[in-house]
Amino acid sequence: MLYKHWKSKEYVTYFLLTLVFLSSWTDINGMFSELPQIILTQPEGWKLGAFIGLVTNIGNIAPLVLVIIKCTFQKRSINFIPLNYVIILIGMLSCLLLVFFWQKTSYVFRQNRSISLLILAFCLSLLDCTSMVTFSDYMTRFRAEFTSALFLGESLTTILPSLLAIAQGNGRLECISVADNRTSSNTSIVAVYQNARFSVAVYFLCIFFLLVFSFVAFVLLQWTKVAQNSLQCFSKTSVVFPMNEVTTIDTVNDGNHIRKIDMYTLTSPLYFLLSIGCVYTSSALFGVLLSISAFVLMPYGHEIFYLGTILSPWMLSLVWILGTIKPIVGKRYLLLMILLGTVTFSFDLVISFKSPCPPYANTTKGSVLVLLIWLSTYILFGYPRLVIANYVRKHSPNGLFWFGVHVQLGALIGSVVAYLFVETFSLFQERLPCEPIQC
Repeated sequence: MLYKHWKSKEYVTYFLLTLVFLSSWTDINGMFSELPQIILTQPEGWKLGAFIGLVTNIGNIAPLVLVIIKCTFQKRSINFIPLNYVIILIGMLSCLLLVFFWQKTSYVFRQNRSISLLILAFCLSLLDCTSMVTFSDYMTRFRAEFTSALFLGESLTTILPSLLAIAQGNGRLECISVADNRTSSNTSIVAVYQNARFSVAVYFLCIFFLLVFSFVAFVLLQWTKVAQNSLQCFSKTSVVFPMNEVTTIDTVNDGNHIRKIDMYTLTSPLYFLLSIGCVYTSSALFGVLLSISAFVLMPYGHEIFYLGTILSPWMLSLVWILGTIKPIVGKRYLLLMILLGTVTFSFDLVISFKSPCPPYANTTKGSVLVLLIWLSTYILFGYPRLVIANYVRKHSPNGLFWFGVHVQLGALIGSVVAYLFVETFSLFQERLPCEPIQC
């Protein structure tokens, strides 16, 4: 259920907005979902994931340029719509090139490397990092109740590639006992990956078509009248009170009648705290958790790792449902959820540091418990992000632009910290599939 007073065109607009947001991170998330198949032929092996993650972080230079432009031309209204066309079109082109060149390697620094794949990943990361900012800004053109479409699209950017990977048979393996050639009495258990139902090239071609749908949706929103009644046509009055408190009252023209939106009051210190909360939750969700998933879930078995990585995007869809039912909660409840999320996030970190022998490893109780903690973190951090977006949208006309910037800043910080922990300092030890470990 969304809004009972909506007409059919408003539902169509919401659907089209969701499709538009698919072009943000679907390609990079699809690359990570396809990694178990890609590493079978590429020279870097599983280290390729760390290289792609590093290249993706470098892509944050693009939103940095946008921030500089925004700060330089503060008194001017910058139209990012032409940039959105460029983002989606170049994303489509890069995915199409992946179909033909993902497997190509080049001899660099005395060994073969997946240069073509990494270059295309860098191009996609530049676009995806930028799109989070420009698409968030694009949402200010629409009424406040359409903001949740941003988060539905965000969840689908992970769900759809993972469903595609499941249909492909990606990551299916069997644990097989292999006799030691030196001694006939000793055997070892190895993981053997099963053949996929279709190739990596076909997978990237499917991602390309998802971006085509996204582009068509954006064109329909811009060049047809389907979204006419969903646009935010408002007159805005800002009254400055003592203690830098800004109250914004919006009078919205729905096309049929004029109505007033509830008044939101944020002090400057509170707005700063909400921004910090957005950076913190984004760093955990899109930086740290993505990097440590194998160290948290794999010690409890490949099945738990598979369930955890497949179900976690669905938790973001659950966040979207909560956001349509209750888009705003009191600030004390917002703080309480972030604190509870910090508790579950801390458990995830402790488990990853104790990998491959965390508490209750190799037990059903431990497997169920870690899965519940893992999924709870996504809900307890994901829902506050949606609420913060609704708050800052009302605080400032540029609120969603800076929300997108804070999301990318958080993802960058979390990814860099995780990369240092995993690659530089080697603080985590991974448990390989089918690896027998006595804890």
